[in-house]
Amino acid sequence: MRTSITISRTLIAALILSGCALTAPDAYAAPTLKVAAASQRADAEQVALLKRSLSEWNQWRTDNPGIKPDLTGADLAEANLLEANLAGADLTDATLTGANLTDANLTEANLTGAKLGGAILIGANLSNANALSADLTGANLSNAGLRHAVLASANLMRANLHDADLTEANLDGANLADADLSCRNHPVCTSPAG
Repeated sequence: MRTSITISRTLIAALILSGCALTAPDAYAAPTLKVAAASQRADAEQVALLKRSLSEWNQWRTDNPGIKPDLTGADLAEANLLEANLAGADLTDATLTGANLTDANLTEANLTGAKLGGAILIGANLSNANALSADLTGANLSNAGLRHAVLASANLMRANLHDADLTEANLDGANLADADLSCRNHPVCTSPAG
């Protein structure tokens, strides 16, 4: 019996991967649906902690370095996240419209599809972050660290990127209409060409 279950699951996986339509029995479909649904929502306890106290949040991050926060789809609009440690956090499809992320650590964070319109990210570190298709319309990213960040297909219309470090950032297909890309004080701009 165990072998037939393994074969059935293997066969189901092969059919799904090949693109064939398949209706699985309820015994197989229910757990899969629960896992898929759970992966679309943020960890409610983590969101509550982040909203309650930044000092407690940052201490929790220090005490639990192996945990990557799951803030998928979280509503953090207008939140004060000044100096928040969000390194490696999954913020896919999160709403951070108008949030204050000044000097926040967002290194290696996943911001795919995140809504950051009007967010304040002055001096934030987004090195190696993935902001694919993120909405950063009118966001203030002045002096932000965006080294190796993925901003492909992101909307940066009217964004302030003054003195931002965009070294090796991926801006393929990004909307930079009316964005401020001026650079006067950053070391990359002020160092003599060599």
